[in-house]
Amino acid sequence: MKLRNLFLLGVLLLSLFACDDANTDYTTETKMIVDIPTESYLVSLSESTETYHFDGIGVFCLGYSDDIKDCPGDVVHINPGVGSTLSFEALQNNETIEELQLVISFKTQGDDDYQQIHSVDLLQAGKFLSGDTHSLELDDVLAPLINRLNENPRYLISIEINGLANFDLSSDAQFEIPLIIESEYTSPRFTL
Repeated sequence: MKLRNLFLLGVLLLSLFACDDANTDYTTETKMIVDIPTESYLVSLSESTETYHFDGIGVFCLGYSDDIKDCPGDVVHINPGVGSTLSFEALQNNETIEELQLVISFKTQGDDDYQQIHSVDLLQAGKFLSGDTHSLELDDVLAPLINRLNENPRYLISIEINGLANFDLSSDAQFEIPLIIESEYTSPRFTL
């Protein structure tokens, strides 16, 4: 009888020490794409050039988007990916954007007004966008946005652009943000 009890105790101890902790940490790579519809109006008309002011706003919520539907469990941390861009695909050869400002704001579902996170002039020192260079890389300006998303992925985020162009810009700009989302899945099940 003692040998049988000793054997059962050994089997129980062996199965207890053989259990590994279940891997509950997951990493998901995704790319948020926010379309920003723009509108423009004529500011000045001279013999040499026409100048149009344009603006547009795109709003997204990472916590309720399809981009994190593959993330199991709760979002623990959000890291920026590489290759964030703002692009204007509709630019033709002789069309240029001379000034461009990006304003990022946030609010909770219950708030009425957005609070500004970051505002930056994207075209400085004589730079411009044209049909050849129709996009800008934004990896270095998105740190405040990523910090705010880490605070709460369910914030409503507003991406606003405005600027000056030599044509009537009435097409969508596209804001692309690659993200690496770390999530943790907790299960009440006992696993062996």
